[in-house]
Amino acid sequence: MSTLSPIQELLVAAAWADGQLAEKEALFLRRVLANGSVSVSQIEACLSGPTVELGEVLSRLSVGSAGEEVMREVLLMLQSDGALHSKEQDLITRLAQHLEFSAEKVEKIRRELTN
Repeated sequence: MSTLSPIQELLVAAAWADGQLAEKEALFLRRVLANGSVSVSQIEACLSGPTVELGEVLSRLSVGSAGEEVMREVLLMLQSDGALHSKEQDLITRLAQHLEFSAEKVEKIRRELTN
């Protein structure tokens, strides 16, 4: 049974969106999950392969006013390896729709991260 929060599950799903886990994505996940008091064995399970499907996570994800911070964390992790794959872009689009963010709002957050 997972003890991850929906936001932590979202980050795990995002890390595996392109079917592989880049080293920088793994480091990002380790840091975030360790700060969230997730056990070492569960962190290792998350780094070994996808543990949750994005649709399942989104059905449980309710972030309210923290939506921008959630989007920021997802973008930071996905961009940490220097490449944004089409499946990762699809995940961003689905998350934006779930959060009711316009493409312009997502792009604004993305620009803020690169400055």
